[in-house]
Amino acid sequence: MAISPELPDNTLTMAEKHAIPIDILSDATSEVLKKYRLWFAVPGEVKTLYLEKFGLNLEKHNGAGRWELPVPATYVLDRDGFVRAGEADPDYTVRMEPAEIVAAIRDIAGGT
Repeated sequence: MAISPELPDNTLTMAEKHAIPIDILSDATSEVLKKYRLWFAVPGEVKTLYLEKFGLNLEKHNGAGRWELPVPATYVLDRDGFVRAGEADPDYTVRMEPAEIVAAIRDIAGGT
């Protein structure tokens, strides 16, 4: 499953547009992201850059007054809800390697 700070309609549109085969939940208030410290407010100078240079308005996707982004994170949980592997990094280019995710799932499944 994935969690997005985007409004529900935008989350659904993104999932359909990219044929994402997992459930994407809308955290329209960023409550979940904040609870897990996977959230940050976009600084004013970055907001200006997004608007003026890239034409990107986060409020269009996230809702009025919501200039915030998630910290990209991946967690592998076992059947009891314990985190068995994970990675979170504010640098969106740093992600958990797919092979690490598969290995963690295999380990939970008993090495099969």
